[in-house]
Amino acid sequence: MMTQSNKTRSRATWAGIFGGAFLILAFLVKANAPVISAFDKSIQALLYPITNPQMTSFVDKLTFLGGPEMSFIYCLILVVILALKHSYFNAWWTLATVVICNLLNWIIKYIVARPRPADRLVHITGYSFPSGHTFGTALFVFLVLYLLWPHFKTNITKYLMLFIGGIWIVTIALTRIYLHVHYPSDTLASVLLVATLFNCSLIIRTHFKNKN
Repeated sequence: MMTQSNKTRSRATWAGIFGGAFLILAFLVKANAPVISAFDKSIQALLYPITNPQMTSFVDKLTFLGGPEMSFIYCLILVVILALKHSYFNAWWTLATVVICNLLNWIIKYIVARPRPADRLVHITGYSFPSGHTFGTALFVFLVLYLLWPHFKTNITKYLMLFIGGIWIVTIALTRIYLHVHYPSDTLASVLLVATLFNCSLIIRTHFKNKN
């Protein structure tokens, strides 16, 4: 079993790896690198054959469930549940993580200032990088999995929940790409950013937990 100090070092290492990958991706996007354009177009091309009005209507409704507002509501419900169970430390940590991480995501959007795809299928404003829908969804999934992990008694349950969480993140990411409101690299960046910030949040959580 890993000691607390080893867990902290591991989280710091993963935060550095994911953070480095995110910074490289952000730099390439900001520089309009051809490799990013090629990557985005290759993923977008896979969705063109299934694009039609009926599918667009369905995807538009589905993507709403993963919107920033909905993800924030999900997280608030999680905070309330934790508070009702007298898990006040986890409730405050969850709330702080959600607020600070979303604020950082918003700031990064304006720093990179990447325009959205011109051929989007639904009306939306704002910048494209990173995807707020994918970011909020991934953050909520990470929080739920972390908080519930000790309660999963079998490996099958753990793998099943990881699979369901991963599928939900990918589903919301694909809805954003399908609707042409985000590039594939926007959604990838969101997951990398969440992985970075979440590991940092866990390190801070451990620090305050040990102090108390």
